[in-house]
Amino acid sequence: MAKEQLSRFDRMSVVPYQPWRRRVVSAIGTVILILVVYCAYLYGRQAGFDAQVDLVAERNQLQTALRQSLQRSEELRLRVATLERGSDVDRQATEEVRQVNRELSDRIARLEEEVTLYQGIMAPSMNAEGLRVQEVRLEPTSSPDRYRYNLMLTQVGNNTQYLQGFVGVNLVGSQNGERVAMTLADVSDDVDEVDIRFRYRYFQEIAGDLVLPEGFIPDQIQVVAQAVGNRSARVERAYSWSDLENGNNVGQ
Repeated sequence: MAKEQLSRFDRMSVVPYQPWRRRVVSAIGTVILILVVYCAYLYGRQAGFDAQVDLVAERNQLQTALRQSLQRSEELRLRVATLERGSDVDRQATEEVRQVNRELSDRIARLEEEVTLYQGIMAPSMNAEGLRVQEVRLEPTSSPDRYRYNLMLTQVGNNTQYLQGFVGVNLVGSQNGERVAMTLADVSDDVDEVDIRFRYRYFQEIAGDLVLPEGFIPDQIQVVAQAVGNRSARVERAYSWSDLENGNNVGQ
């Protein structure tokens, strides 16, 4: 028994008591832990910084791309505006040229008519001397049932003497289902008498505005001209209203 107890004591060792070693080990462990945490912090910070740098770079790239897109968009907008203005100018110039051509064509047509008129007056054909109803014109206006009219009388051949007399103009049509004839004085404030007096050597124009009565549908215009005196003559003409309204059949 004593021998067994002695054996147990033989296995035990005596260690000197050194409290400072524990503190050193604990301090070293703490320092290592702090270093590990700090390194982890530095790593995380660096990773976050790198990510932030990448985000800033990407943002800068996007901002640059956006500025370029806006600049391109503005350039395209200005180009479209320029092209539209150019197109408008081209259309306007083309329309102006067409308008000038129309005016020139109308002017040439009027000059040709005037030349024909003067040729007829100064050099008439055989058996065509004396009083003539040269032309009747009718032009619609912007007002409903309102028209401008123009009647030209001429004297062909010998123009040394004045030709005088009177002319009557009648509008023939229907109203309320009945056949009706109206004088020019009935529908025009520019005429005071049924028989319009004339006196001229070469030609005379009778012009003004007429207004159709409500419900009156005209079919034709009848012109009766009577010259009196040494060169007495009578001329009667009838013109289709629709032809006159369309600018046709206006001359003799």
